[in-house]
Amino acid sequence: MKKQEKSLSTMNKTITIKGHIHNYAKNERYFNINDLRSYFNEKKIDYKNDTLKKYLYLLKTENVIYGAGRGWYSTIRHDFVLDRKPVEEVGALIKDKFPLLDFSCWSTEQIKGFFHHMPSQFVTFVYADKDFLQALKDFLTDKGYNTYLNPRKNETEKYVELKNQTVILRPSISSREPKNQCFAKIEKILVNLFMETKKVNLRDIGEYQKIFSTNNL
Repeated sequence: MKKQEKSLSTMNKTITIKGHIHNYAKNERYFNINDLRSYFNEKKIDYKNDTLKKYLYLLKTENVIYGAGRGWYSTIRHDFVLDRKPVEEVGALIKDKFPLLDFSCWSTEQIKGFFHHMPSQFVTFVYADKDFLQALKDFLTDKGYNTYLNPRKNETEKYVELKNQTVILRPSISSREPKNQCFAKIEKILVNLFMETKKVNLRDIGEYQKIFSTNNL
């Protein structure tokens, strides 16, 4: 056993940090720097955070990996094309009512083909300035949507009913969130879905990982 560990350690030392990142990335569609750190720690590879960031930058300039926003990286050269139909209506309603509002939206229905267990109901998420969320809630509720204003985990377990035309409103994290017009890009959906698995129990973490590690996302 010790001999195997010594052999593995010797092999790891002969591969550069850049090489290790490349080896890890080629098996991943999307990953973030924390995933990479976990990989290095698991493989007992010595590294420094500054070195990781340096080689991630170099691999981006060489078009080996691509920035996916907010600390995420991708090995996919071209943008993933999402079906906007599930969010076109709510997006159009909001733009018509609040023409100057900067917001983004996405729906779990847009990625339904990648779930291993198809959800019985889909949820739309709308992100906007926190000062406008109450006005959005009132407006969308009047339009017949089942709308919730930034519910916390304990609130979702008690009060949130996931049914037809459910909309969950969240405050925008950044004005630079990746989107096309008001429609969230896959990079944003990837990050937000991970966060929502903890807030709304949409998917368990294992299901989330399967969606993005075993499918062509």
